[in-house]
Amino acid sequence: MNQTTSIADGNILAVKSAAQDANAVQNAVNLIAIIGCFHRHLLALRQSGLNDDDLNNHPVSLAFVSKLNSLCRMKIEREMAAFSAIDRIAEGKSVEYEVLPL
Repeated sequence: MNQTTSIADGNILAVKSAAQDANAVQNAVNLIAIIGCFHRHLLALRQSGLNDDDLNNHPVSLAFVSKLNSLCRMKIEREMAAFSAIDRIAEGKSVEYEVLPL
């Protein structure tokens, strides 16, 4: 298996700022704010030259996704239930879903 690597250059302001915020959101609980912050940094990272697999696998992307995963208490069972639910919602049906408190 060929493994490819890339460099995350902390001297690039967009990369440094994204890393600082990815670190800062680890204690956050506001899903909308976290996603908004992630979106801003994804756009800035892309404008700095990151694309495709480099962007998807960048440490900043992984840190934000990890936070979202944690905040949503994502386990394979919850993920599968969500996919089943969205299929029913897309068909115009209502679904009941589990809400786990923070």
